[in-house]
Amino acid sequence: MKIGGKKPGGVGTDNYVKKAGESGNARKSGGSGNAASGDSVDISPKAREFQRAKSLLDTVPDMRVEKVVKLKNEVDQGSYEVDADKVAEKMIERAVRDAMHSKK
Repeated sequence: MKIGGKKPGGVGTDNYVKKAGESGNARKSGGSGNAASGDSVDISPKAREFQRAKSLLDTVPDMRVEKVVKLKNEVDQGSYEVDADKVAEKMIERAVRDAMHSKK
């Protein structure tokens, strides 16, 4: 059995891309054109805020090298001391906060 004829149209994006290129509607990236004849994207103020925050975070190093070196030296020398009161306070704060969030 032999099946012939054209391939079914409208399946996938290949047909659309091919037709757009043939009709001259496709634009090369970086080309100049006005917004009325092409697609446009509106970024909400919230999205711009997220973009700015992300770019600021990207400039901050992942770790504070000076602090890591200082703490490592203190541990190596045996002079690093843990403040038990601060540890206990943070543990209680976290337990209270977690308890409050789990009730919501």
